[in-house]
Amino acid sequence: MFLFNLFKSQATQDATSSSLIDLSNVQGDVIIGLQKRCEAFWFCSLKTDPESIEGFRKKIKSDLLPIITTAQGVIDSQKKIDFSFSGIKKLGLKTEEIPTGRDGVFSKGQKVDAVENLGDPVDQATKKLKTWSNEFLDEVNSIDFVVLITAPDLKLLNQKLDQVRHAFGGHLSNSFVRQGSVRPGEQLGHEHFGFLDSISTPKIEGFNAQPEDEKAGIIQPGVILLGQPSSGGTSVGLDPNQAWLKDGSFMAFRELQQLVPEFQAFCDDSAKKNEELNASGDFIGARIVGRWKSGAPLSLAPNEDNPELRVAQNFDYLDELKQERCPYAAHIRKSNPRNGSQAGGDSQKTILPHLMIRNGIPYGPELTGEETDSKKTKENRGLLFVAYQSEIADGFQLVQKIWCNNPRFPAQPAANVSSGLDLLIGQISDGSPRTAQNIIPAVPGGNTDPNNTLTALQPFVVPLGLVHRSIIR
Repeated sequence: MFLFNLFKSQATQDATSSSLIDLSNVQGDVIIGLQKRCEAFWFCSLKTDPESIEGFRKKIKSDLLPIITTAQGVIDSQKKIDFSFSGIKKLGLKTEEIPTGRDGVFSKGQKVDAVENLGDPVDQATKKLKTWSNEFLDEVNSIDFVVLITAPDLKLLNQKLDQVRHAFGGHLSNSFVRQGSVRPGEQLGHEHFGFLDSISTPKIEGFNAQPEDEKAGIIQPGVILLGQPSSGGTSVGLDPNQAWLKDGSFMAFRELQQLVPEFQAFCDDSAKKNEELNASGDFIGARIVGRWKSGAPLSLAPNEDNPELRVAQNFDYLDELKQERCPYAAHIRKSNPRNGSQAGGDSQKTILPHLMIRNGIPYGPELTGEETDSKKTKENRGLLFVAYQSEIADGFQLVQKIWCNNPRFPAQPAANVSSGLDLLIGQISDGSPRTAQNIIPAVPGGNTDPNNTLTALQPFVVPLGLVHRSIIR
């Protein structure tokens, strides 16, 4: 989080110093999620006149720096700030010192990334993004920075948001807000499709302890933080003049609308069409996700839910090369193949360096009876997805483009099967139907059937916007 050193001496830290993580040098939410029941993202565009820029810099020093939450600080209301490439330029900082990412993903911006790499729906004639909200498409007011505020209740959240708006509003040409909150009652911790979320957040070497029986793998600090050691080629090294960047990170923010009644209807209808399975829609949903709604993984509970396994991590896919329990196309297997991507593959080099720290939050109202009855979404709801990594092209972008959108990933020649798309978040830019294999098993236990294809004629997760930001310390 390079913000702490933006406005003070840049000669106080050695970019090649100890690999131990200094929690006071890392913005909150990056490796320790901010405590959140409610969360606001305030997206801001700076005025360009010198007086406004200088006034903004002074306000950061006087009003925001003292209350930015580090990974070591825990308070009721917590704040962090992230800058875009355009925002860094407007502030007059040395953009040549900022890692722009492989293929310039950070400097090119999120719209280019969405069209060229992520598969977001586009008009095939104009190549314009079709589903994004107008605020994210604004060509006049670039999003220069984001302030993230979390709080234990909505009243305190709005109070803190108003304080920040009052402090900085005069220096802005435009701003807008996205807010989310945890779901109520028994759905606490679950996203709107009903599945327990954020179970498989990777642990970081030197920071987290990993239980002996856990098989999720542990990543090195450099996968998430700039200037820290890593393996697999994803570590972003820093020159001496970039010491002020150490322990910074890059954030990918995604507003994802979830079509909940359509997804549930699809699962229910798919179960009815395959009566020989004697299965429910929840079983089909579990096959699409790779976990039951409780969080129990199919690899340990293939035929029925077992809530006692809701946060289980003591599994991988080395013994599932023929998809006996969890399909290749299941969301959690596509987005984190663990050790089961290729026979003999080294996950330390091929999988772990591409994982991210994810700290999103649901947004929008609960499902209504009218929506359930009509099987049609009427209210906007979904997930404000946030991912942190030291290299966007090796983290968020790769997972979406090379893993979830790729019908041949994970590759397994020995099994002679192709997985298909991730039916949950996989995207096809031209809107073609999305297919996945073996979601419907030959028998309830899940035998491989390369010809058993499930087709979804519509997406169930719709991207409404994307923002790439550097987390400045």
